[in-house]
Amino acid sequence: MDEPLDYTYHSHTKRCGHAFGEDEDYAKKAVEGHYKILGYSDHIMLPGREQPGMRGTFSLVDGYLASVRDLERKYADKLKIYCAFEAEWYGEIYAQYYHDLLAQGKVDYLLLGQHCFILGSNLYFYGSLPDKADATRLYAKAILEGIKSHDFLYVAHPDLFMSWYGTWDILAEETAKLIIAAAKEAKMPLEVNMGPSRWGRKNRAGEEIEVAYPYPQFWDLVASSGVPVIIGVDSHNPNELLNSPFDWVRSFVEKHCLNYISRLEIPSKAL
Repeated sequence: MDEPLDYTYHSHTKRCGHAFGEDEDYAKKAVEGHYKILGYSDHIMLPGREQPGMRGTFSLVDGYLASVRDLERKYADKLKIYCAFEAEWYGEIYAQYYHDLLAQGKVDYLLLGQHCFILGSNLYFYGSLPDKADATRLYAKAILEGIKSHDFLYVAHPDLFMSWYGTWDILAEETAKLIIAAAKEAKMPLEVNMGPSRWGRKNRAGEEIEVAYPYPQFWDLVASSGVPVIIGVDSHNPNELLNSPFDWVRSFVEKHCLNYISRLEIPSKAL
């Protein structure tokens, strides 16, 4: 079995509707795997909106925060636990909500994980748009604005757009360059995400893993920029903290000569 990393800042709970296991199960597996850092960063619950199967209802926020803080205290002698959310940037609609979560110390950090956009009263996945080029442009615009907000610790799966766009052409390269340049200016790390290496693999036994992302050409551009890179386990099941293809992701980082870091400074924004 691959040796796990000793950290992850990106892990979910069953509240999102597509993850499994009890909150403490993640902490137990992290201890078993000799992790030193476990960041709970479930998909953010949004006041006034529901998105079943993607994020929990807003009524779950207080229970989530209390549960993670209880685990932080319970495992303090074994593991550093952080309380966070993975959140999209929706402009001013939720800017104050995000600011308050950070300023009041309710969460330690936010990850910028752009999956959806708001249209009217509903949330939609970028990949659901029929025009994949327009979807990619909208995605990039939101990522750039999110980076400039300075509310986020790092950009989760910045090459997610390749999961729906799928072709490395001028638009894909321009999109990558815009995201990388913004991250470099903000001194913000980019995440090599392990999700598809578990559920989106296209390889057969003995063959090299092929996934929608991390997308090699994107990360070659990251390498030439020098932007720091961190790995996100993105666990949705406690066992994934132990049983993910860690050797593969280490090899990916090494092969693409990335400026790899394994620790992040968590800025204190609490009042």
